[in-house]
Amino acid sequence: MTLDGYHAKINEQKELDIRNENLVEVLKYYVLFSNIDKLSFFEYDYDLNNFVYDFSVDNQKKFLDDSMSHGVSDNNYSVVIEENDTIYGMITFDEDPGKSEVISELFTKIKVALRKRFSLSKELLSQESALDVYIITDENSSQFSHRLENSLSILLNANISIETTISSIFENLKEKIKKSILVYCVDDSSLLRMDEELLKKLNEFLFVIGPSDYDTSLFCGQLNVYKYLSKDEFLPEQLKSIIVETKNQIQNKYVSKNKIIAIAGITGGIGTTTIAMNTANMLAKKNHDKNVLFIDLSATKAISNLFLGQNPLPKKTIIDLVNSAEFDIEKNLKNGLVKIRENFYSINGIQKHIDSDFLEKDVFIEKLLSYISKASEEFNFIIIDTGEANATPLNTTVYDIVNELWVITEMSLPHISKLKTFFSLIKRAGLKDKVSFMVNRYDSANAISVSDVTSILNTTGDDYMIRIPNDYATLGHCWNYCELATDTHPNSPFIEKLEDILKNKNFFNEERRKARRSGEKKSSSLFSFFK
Repeated sequence: MTLDGYHAKINEQKELDIRNENLVEVLKYYVLFSNIDKLSFFEYDYDLNNFVYDFSVDNQKKFLDDSMSHGVSDNNYSVVIEENDTIYGMITFDEDPGKSEVISELFTKIKVALRKRFSLSKELLSQESALDVYIITDENSSQFSHRLENSLSILLNANISIETTISSIFENLKEKIKKSILVYCVDDSSLLRMDEELLKKLNEFLFVIGPSDYDTSLFCGQLNVYKYLSKDEFLPEQLKSIIVETKNQIQNKYVSKNKIIAIAGITGGIGTTTIAMNTANMLAKKNHDKNVLFIDLSATKAISNLFLGQNPLPKKTIIDLVNSAEFDIEKNLKNGLVKIRENFYSINGIQKHIDSDFLEKDVFIEKLLSYISKASEEFNFIIIDTGEANATPLNTTVYDIVNELWVITEMSLPHISKLKTFFSLIKRAGLKDKVSFMVNRYDSANAISVSDVTSILNTTGDDYMIRIPNDYATLGHCWNYCELATDTHPNSPFIEKLEDILKNKNFFNEERRKARRSGEKKSSSLFSFFK
């Protein structure tokens, strides 16, 4: 995505937020001018083919985020808002809202607000499409492929295109900008054999729809085809169900056996960098035989160097490091990599606001992926501070390659409302299983309840809502003196909770590895020349 395209998408998201506010406002007036105490709005989810609770408003013009107990089953009246076979949502009432000219006019305005909201949501969704589906076809299967394209375009939220060979899209697939599924429609194995070497270099889900013959199906087995479907028995709905069930499992080209964790804040100033730095430091302290790398990818002027490298203005940053085009620890130490301890390293973030534009350039993202891929072979943990959680090209690429994504939020309504939008994008991108929500300062005075949060996010439990206490006494002191709480306040509530989180994730060794039977201790340094 170009920078102009990104700005356009941001503007569309802002407009969608305004439309959401307009909808809530119209519904507030609907309650005021009717004979009801409260109504609830349910959005229609086309993927689930069901209505999903969104919010409620009462006769005091208050915006409520109730639990699902205030849903359809408890209400006697409901109306589905639809137009020209497009379902926008459903409103439920505890009692009959009555009829009047004002009520009818407001209902019309509700439909208009929903229509505009739906149109903008659809536009944004198409830009954030969960995946690309490429139909690769041989000449004899051309008609079949076009029928399949038409069917899948109706059944799936995806970009669908037809190609005659994978070579035409190979470079796009290598970049891993979006998740992709390959569907070969063939009459025999010849096209697959022609593309064999390219397919072995990719890591996308591969489906084949072909004849019921031994030669083709056997060759597909050798290619590790995820699913072989017979043309004679094939139905488009069959492929849809398989894709829906498996798209969340789509593996990434750069997935490593070691842990890569991205930490993102739903807004700035919410504690993302504090949690990220202390997490990296604690992992290095508790695992002396593990190597830890902290990467500052914040799009604003980075401050982690003040805490980790104690360097107020580093001359080299992540841009210099990535542009060096090689993973070599000794050379990287001159280009933005900082050695903190034998098993703990960090990369300086940008120091000039104008550098933030460069972070979004395709060439930087490609080089960064290559660097992380090589670094993951040497570092057991890579902690990436991505700054504010958003859908920039850089962040979406990072979210795609990591093993875990920690999203930091607070328990206030503005933060949770924004989290809901971000979580929706994450789910549509097939990344839901990677996400952990960390509620920082959960016990602050303005915090809403956990049940309210799960209701807003439309979830059934709070098991993944990790709560971190408000420990301003510790963290305020640390920020004033540019210290890590893991170094200076190891028994503070914040650090005890962080340690508990990492223990629950099994990120610590149960005990330090003992000396080898030969009597030699295993070195904890990254490379022998650092001894």
